[in-house]
Amino acid sequence: MEPARLLRISNMARALLAEIRALPLDEHARERLRHAHARAVEEIGHAVGPELREELERLLPRTGGPFTEAEARILQSQLVGWLEGVFHGIKAELSLRQMTPRKPTDPTPR
Repeated sequence: MEPARLLRISNMARALLAEIRALPLDEHARERLRHAHARAVEEIGHAVGPELREELERLLPRTGGPFTEAEARILQSQLVGWLEGVFHGIKAELSLRQMTPRKPTDPTPR
C-alpha cells in the first residue's frame, strides 16, 4: 500500500467534490470529471493491494457516458468516503500495532 499516493489522490478527490458542489456542470465539465474520476480510480488501484482494489471495483459502477450532475456528485462523494474509510483503517491498524506488546528479544549470552 502507498499511503502518500492515496493521500494525494484523496486530496484531489475532495477538491473536485468541493468544486462540483459549488458549480453547475455543463456536459464538457461532466465529461472531464468522468475522465478524472476514472483516472483516480485507476491510480488508487495501483496504490492498494488486491483486496482493496477488488472492493473499490465492486462499489463503483461502470458508466460509459457522461454523468448527470447528480451522478457526478454521488460518485465523487462515494470515492471520497471510500478513501476516508481506507485512511481510518490504516490509522486503526497502526493504533493496534502500537498497543500490541512486542515479543522480547532473545537475550544474547554474555
